Amino acid sequence: MIDELEAVLDRSHDMEWTKPEKWHITLCFHGESADEERFRALEGHEVPEIRLKNFGDFRGKVLWAGTDGDLNRLARAAGANDNWFAHLTVAYGYRGQPMPAFLSSPWQPTEAVLVSSADGVYTPVDRVGLRTSARH
Repeated sequence: MIDELEAVLDRSHDMEWTKPEKWHITLCFHGESADEERFRALEGHEVPEIRLKNFGDFRGKVLWAGTDGDLNRLARAAGANDNWFAHLTVAYGYRGQPMPAFLSSPWQPTEAVLVSSADGVYTPVDRVGLRTSARH
């Protein structure tokens, strides 16, 4: 999935590209304080087969890759509101540059990680295991 996403990105566009080694699906964003108890409740939740699918942007400035597969049920369990959706941040400073259609190979994550982010540094706070579906 990482190689597939990397292959479709045109890094000649003048943006602040996120590094592949920092790529992650943002399932839920809690701002300054996360509900760790609610996060722990994700332990053992079944996670669907997912793919990265196409691109979009937040406020015309942040480019993201979307997900295909119902991660939103898991996001709601983690505390996301109804307007939130799971995504992978690809770049900052996006100005409407055209992006290709994209669909990655499927996969199923085996864990969720609660992460603290300060000044661009991601620090794992907690981890829970996820249950993959029998279809995988």
